[in-house]
Amino acid sequence: MAKNPYFLDNTSEQRLIEDITRETISAMGRKIYYIPREFSNKDYLYGEDTVSRFNRSYELVAYVNNVTGFDGQGDLITKFGIDLKDRIELVLSKKTFQDTITRVNTDLTRPKEGDLIYFDDSDTLFEINFVEHENPFYPLGKLYTYVLTCETFVFSQEDFNTNQSFIDDTDEDYGRTAAELTMTNNGVNYIVGETVYQIIGNGLAGPTEVTLANKDASGIVHKWKSSTGVLIIGDQTGGFSFEAGEYIYGVSSGATGSISQVTDDDLIIPFDTIENTSSKDSLDLEKEKEEINIFNFDETDPFSEGNY
Repeated sequence: MAKNPYFLDNTSEQRLIEDITRETISAMGRKIYYIPREFSNKDYLYGEDTVSRFNRSYELVAYVNNVTGFDGQGDLITKFGIDLKDRIELVLSKKTFQDTITRVNTDLTRPKEGDLIYFDDSDTLFEINFVEHENPFYPLGKLYTYVLTCETFVFSQEDFNTNQSFIDDTDEDYGRTAAELTMTNNGVNYIVGETVYQIIGNGLAGPTEVTLANKDASGIVHKWKSSTGVLIIGDQTGGFSFEAGEYIYGVSSGATGSISQVTDDDLIIPFDTIENTSSKDSLDLEKEKEEINIFNFDETDPFSEGNY
């Protein structure tokens, strides 16, 4: 049976519904900031970038679909502290998005997964997980809103420079400074979680005794990749000299390496959870695993009484 020809999708009626929708969202919605993600070196195979940037923000109003509070798993207490798993659903006018954002940035034709939402009322950053553009389903033959499904943002070395101080403080709130170095070492691997130190101007056979007591600076190994010689040092105390030729000594491993290249001496590394808790427990576990081999991966089947 064909559609009744006497009931047509009228452009003026579509505009009326669109205006009413925008007015309702404007009256009953909450202030948000839309923060688009910018990629520096995107991996097109996996669709990700190890260091994303957020350089712009746009003030909008969105209607909150949640009526009793945030959805999701809520606040979880883990061994690393409190982990927030809040989820929120926001309704955003398509016309408002086009007028506010697309008009000044033609690349942003719609909200995108991976972009961020700053929810002003709770002072929380959310990451967009999914954008639904067909809800409600074509009233009078047109779509008027986006429905954004968002989850609490987990910081992972992103760079914020939106000129909004309450947003740009994210890297200070969720992370701390570290240094990424390329090392030439003595063949002994650094251990993740161990203390390393530096005696400025001192080499393998320098004039100063190589001991922790004589250090100028110390820190904790957050990453070591022996194949590339990449060493990341965080939790720094004292003043490191990140110059080529300076040596870094490992306390537990006995590793000794000279700096051949400084990739980044102001790298932001994340806390293990969004609640600013220290990652020391995780690093201590890595260190213990390397030092005393608490995980036994030999080939003996423990259930065969040693026969296999």
